[in-house]
Amino acid sequence: MDSSVSPTPKPFNIPFIVGCAVIAAAVAYAWFIYRDCASYAGGSDSSGYLNSARLFAHGQLWESVRVVPGLIPPVWNYYFYQALGINVDFETGRMVPSYPIGVPVHYALASLIVGFEKAARVVNMLNALAAGGLLYALGRRLGLAGVWALGGVALLWACPVWIFQSLQPMSDSIATTWVIAAMLCTLRAREQVAWAAAGGAAFAIAVLVRPTSLVVIVPLLVLLGGNWRRWMAFILGGLPFAFVLGAYNHAVYGGIIESGYNHGGHYIFDAWEWRFLQGNLLHFARWIPQLISPLVALPALLGLPWLFRRTPRIAWLLVIWIGVLIALYACYFCAGETWWYLRFLLPGFPAVILAGLLALQMAARPLTGKWARLAPVLLLAISVGWEWRLDDRLHVTNIKDAEHNYWIAGLWVRDHVPADAILLTWQLSGSSLFYNTQPIVRWDVIEPAQFELLCQTAAKLHRPIYAPLYAFEKAELQKKLGGEWLAIAHPSKVTIWRLIGPKPPEVTP
Repeated sequence: MDSSVSPTPKPFNIPFIVGCAVIAAAVAYAWFIYRDCASYAGGSDSSGYLNSARLFAHGQLWESVRVVPGLIPPVWNYYFYQALGINVDFETGRMVPSYPIGVPVHYALASLIVGFEKAARVVNMLNALAAGGLLYALGRRLGLAGVWALGGVALLWACPVWIFQSLQPMSDSIATTWVIAAMLCTLRAREQVAWAAAGGAAFAIAVLVRPTSLVVIVPLLVLLGGNWRRWMAFILGGLPFAFVLGAYNHAVYGGIIESGYNHGGHYIFDAWEWRFLQGNLLHFARWIPQLISPLVALPALLGLPWLFRRTPRIAWLLVIWIGVLIALYACYFCAGETWWYLRFLLPGFPAVILAGLLALQMAARPLTGKWARLAPVLLLAISVGWEWRLDDRLHVTNIKDAEHNYWIAGLWVRDHVPADAILLTWQLSGSSLFYNTQPIVRWDVIEPAQFELLCQTAAKLHRPIYAPLYAFEKAELQKKLGGEWLAIAHPSKVTIWRLIGPKPPEVTP
């Protein structure tokens, strides 16, 4: 063999390199979610989910309120012991969760393996990975090339609302993942009926996580079509979960269609009014393009005529998917208050992303040569860059620092406040229920007469009264109830106060 002849160099294995890059990006994103997730029982939502998960982990559906001896009906109302995220039966003093069971079950199962300190972090991390994989598979099924489908995953993962909800114990991102799963499985049922059962199960779990996911049945009907076998498999797949939900609601709330949202004469649908319609729709129109990137959201709208001509079933699926959620929340009282309230529409964001990418892919088809390869990469890089810049401007990753205050305060109370103390609290009531064992009295719902009775009872029992409060609470408490308070600690942004003497509330002239 002539040693002077150089061997032909082997070409780069592009698919292998891309595959390694995708895996590395997924691992990095998973670590980001795990590291920055605020796995704390904080305000109403996060403490509500974790207190419910704690019950499930201990095999309980409810527990009794922690009462101060002597302060029970008829001289006292059990409602005064009700923590945020929890409902209390005014007659029996039984505490039950006010939030749906889907998310707490996820966290309870994880806690059995990794403990509650890491439960939300692990679940949210795995949920993000699952959402990415499912969205990629769904995009490919709907006709997206690999690079466009991967771009869809990047757009979802970089979306400010998605990140904000994935970095705390909340239901919206988890519901989104199960909705994507339901869409993918039901789409595949057109080839093999057994997939319809998986689609029904995924849809039912999405409802367990967030009951308003029920409206997603409408786009799923588009996929099921008129085939009765698919219908039967879909129903059978979801039936066990429907039975669990009905049995739980009956045992805890007294009826199979009752829920923790209906409590004390208040019903969840009281929050829907026509007067919110215009403001909410304008809010959605302003923020959806920003949160997903105008380069994707606008083609999703402008490309609809093409989609309806080429693939009418897919077009109807995507339009109805986001449309039913917009219709549901268009009159919801708080949906238009701030950007992160678009979390209610988050399960429909994949529909906007997929519609936009299908339109962009079609628009890029006439390109040839290197531009055919570079165009999707450039468009997607600009779009994801838009989202990341918005993430920074909206401070979406700061949630852990804010929620960390609840955890620090809870641990301080656990380690330094006497076990027989009484905690007078409001904003930290849910976290105090999770991290501490002392009875909780809500200062925001009692009046001066009840506060005086509480002070008298605590004095007779020789039990001190402490109040873990944020700064904005202290002035309001002082004005409403009075009392002479001594600040004894400042763990993070929470101050721990101890009542050292009664004092009439301040009177405004």
